[in-house]
Amino acid sequence: MEPRSSSSADELDLHELFFRLRQRWPLFLVSLLLAGAAAFLYLRVKQPVYAFRATLLLGDQGTGSKQAQELLKILEVKEKGTKMEDEIGLLTSADMVRQALDRLPYAVAYYAAPKTWLNAYKDVQVQERPQGSVPFRLLPDPNAPQLTGVRIYVESRPDGRFRVRAEADKGQLYSLPTGELIRDVRDPHIDKLVRAGDTLRTPLLTAVLLTEPGYPTDDDQPERYFVTLHDAASLTGEYQQHLAVRPIDRESRIVELTSKGGVPQKEIQFLDTLMHVYVQNDLLAKNQTGQKTVAFLDKEIGHLSDSLRRSTAALSTFRAARGVVDVGAQSASGIQQQGELQMQRARISTNRKYYQNMLAYLRSHQGVGQLAAPTSVGIEDPVVNNLILQLTDLNSQRAVLGMNASQENPMVTILDERIRVAKESLTQTLANMTRAADIALRDLDGQLSQVQGDMSRMPENQRQLATLQSKSDFNDKNYQFLIEKRAEAAIALATNATDKKVVDVAALNGDGPTAPKKGFVVLMALLAGLLIPTGITLLLDKANRRIQSKEDLSRITTIPILGVVAHGTKQDKENMLRDPKGPIAESFRSIRVNLQYLSAGLDKKVVGVTSSVPGEGKSFCAVNLAAEIALSGRRVLLLECDLRRPTVASYFGLEGACTEHGLSTYLMGLSTFDDCRHDAGVRNLDVICCGPIPPNPTELLEGPRMAELMAHLRQHYDYVLIDTPPTGYVAEFFMLLHHLDANIYVVRQNYTDKGLISQINELHQEKKIKQIYMIINDMHFTKTYEYRYKEKAYTYGY
Repeated sequence: MEPRSSSSADELDLHELFFRLRQRWPLFLVSLLLAGAAAFLYLRVKQPVYAFRATLLLGDQGTGSKQAQELLKILEVKEKGTKMEDEIGLLTSADMVRQALDRLPYAVAYYAAPKTWLNAYKDVQVQERPQGSVPFRLLPDPNAPQLTGVRIYVESRPDGRFRVRAEADKGQLYSLPTGELIRDVRDPHIDKLVRAGDTLRTPLLTAVLLTEPGYPTDDDQPERYFVTLHDAASLTGEYQQHLAVRPIDRESRIVELTSKGGVPQKEIQFLDTLMHVYVQNDLLAKNQTGQKTVAFLDKEIGHLSDSLRRSTAALSTFRAARGVVDVGAQSASGIQQQGELQMQRARISTNRKYYQNMLAYLRSHQGVGQLAAPTSVGIEDPVVNNLILQLTDLNSQRAVLGMNASQENPMVTILDERIRVAKESLTQTLANMTRAADIALRDLDGQLSQVQGDMSRMPENQRQLATLQSKSDFNDKNYQFLIEKRAEAAIALATNATDKKVVDVAALNGDGPTAPKKGFVVLMALLAGLLIPTGITLLLDKANRRIQSKEDLSRITTIPILGVVAHGTKQDKENMLRDPKGPIAESFRSIRVNLQYLSAGLDKKVVGVTSSVPGEGKSFCAVNLAAEIALSGRRVLLLECDLRRPTVASYFGLEGACTEHGLSTYLMGLSTFDDCRHDAGVRNLDVICCGPIPPNPTELLEGPRMAELMAHLRQHYDYVLIDTPPTGYVAEFFMLLHHLDANIYVVRQNYTDKGLISQINELHQEKKIKQIYMIINDMHFTKTYEYRYKEKAYTYGY
């Protein structure tokens, strides 16, 4: 008998796994061919993707003007990490990317599809081109809704016109500048002819088509061209996805901008434009304070210029009308004293107005969320100026942080508290200085009253002349003061510079495209071509419910295996009885030896051969096993008890002889034993076939003549092999059990379902069937790992 395998069912045997995979080599071949074809098509269809790199210096908080350095010292700014993150956030923000894209003509994307076999049915091999690389240029109307997300084909015609075609299942109408969705469109369709330079007007597309200057004209174009339109919002999101910004080092203020795309010209333009917009916006923000200062001074100079002109005109008119040229030394001293006092009073009064205006401004912006940005123009007090600079810088930090952080952010809360404290400190300082100015004004008013009393005693002409002269001098000095301040502000504005700088302009990163990598694609195709059939093979093996080997039987039943019958050709099976050589004959020879070993000590042996269902080869096994035992020198009779589907006569060429006499006629009493018994043509082998198919096989097998027949056969033959009906279809097998000394249960490789073994296994476990053994029929040694070594073993010596 074949020994049972002791290996665990869950143990992985690599040799067995490779053996199973080798049996399905056609599946691997087909899978590798399909994977290779898919990789080839992918490499042909996929547009190369390139990587681009640029670097930008974000500046340092320690650089810039002296005033900026002093302000940083006052605020005690030490940490720069948060500021770097804020700058990167601004650089990659949707607003910044959109500003850069607004300066580029990227709303229209141009594509070319070569007229190859890949594009015979549908354009799948396409390549995006930059503007100027196709024979035309499309300029969409920004004020009209446009069809987006749909291929719009443009074909140049010999008469100078363009044919515009578009057809799809669905599309959307967008406002390109704003990104606003107008409506969805079902089955959009466009087919129009338009001349170069004319406006194409349709409900779905409004644009001007121009011939690209300098592009070579060719009547037989090797490519088809189409465009797709993108609204500002989707275009911004697309470029944000493949834009990455990171510092080149942890402590460095230089950041690296990287991007990926299929059109090198467009990606380089985008990165350069983005850096230019970022630097320009930074300089613009820094210039806003200087521009506001200059505007305020220009306004004050305009007002004071009118006052100076009027005072000068009044003085000239008075001198001409009164004939007054000079005053005495006494009046000159009084006038000079009065003028100085008035100038002091005017300066203090002006400062008081500045304090009050600034104080009112701060009180109207006391809220935490209200940003206050007072100007220090005209205020010479260093404490106030420092407080104003501190508040301005805190407001700037709060505005930058507010773009990326919520109100609950701890940094926002800290900045709001610092802004509130700065506001309160500045408010209290301004209030104190206002009260000090009031005291000074009252003191100056007293001194002026005394001087004016002295002047009133002077002659009227001298007094009036002194008054006019004093007013004119006052206006002139204030005018000169404002002109000087305005020049200083203008110089500061003109020399203002940003600390942001482009270090490296955008350029291709690497020597070629980053994707697709041919080696990687080929590797993935190879892995897919190997792993997919491997998975299919393992899945099919797991899902297969048919018996494949003795290991399958060992997992289901404990019935011992008598042996296996090799698979053979039809010719091998026909020649078995005449020329018992080859793998099949050797298989039955081995089974015969095992059977005789098991039956040692018994004088007679009645063996039944059965199976679960028809087609498993029980009759074939019974015939050949009987012949093999007979050739070994024993007298053997083969009894066919399958009275429903008889097949034994065909193996011995007894179809004609068995049509009249057989087991059925014997059991019905219509034939004698000698009438039913036939010589099988094999030495020591007789056969009793079924005979005519009876209408009541069950009753015949239960009758007394069957018992008499079995007793007679035991006396006259060494072995009686009975071809019994299948166990899974009829009950005749169980009626014959009491006649049998041993039972052979035949299963067929890759045919018998594992669930059919349960019935015979239950009978064996319950010990209702004695001496039962199993044979695996039609074993393909080349397809079974367990018996692979027997592929040539049975042909040894032949």
